[in-house]
Amino acid sequence: MNSFVIAAIAMLAAVIPCGIVLVRGKVMDAVVAYEAISSIVVMVLVLLAEGFRRPGEFELPVLLAVLLFGSGLVFVRFLERWL
Repeated sequence: MNSFVIAAIAMLAAVIPCGIVLVRGKVMDAVVAYEAISSIVVMVLVLLAEGFRRPGEFELPVLLAVLLFGSGLVFVRFLERWL
C-alpha cells in the first residue's frame, strides 16, 4: 500500500459528510454536495489508478470528469422549479 492508495482512502472518508448533506440538506445544498462528491470520486479513481500503477485505467476518470459536468447541469435543470 503506497501513499496514493492511502490518499484515496482518506478522500473517500470525505464523501460521508457530503452524502449526509445530500440526503438531509435543502435542494441547493444537495446540488453542491452532488458536485463535491462527483469531483472527489474522480480524484479517488485517479489516485487508485496511479497507486496500483495501471496507466490504462486513467481513461475512466477523465471520461467521468467530462460526463459529470454535464450531468450536474442536467441535475440543476430538473431541480430548477424548487431552486
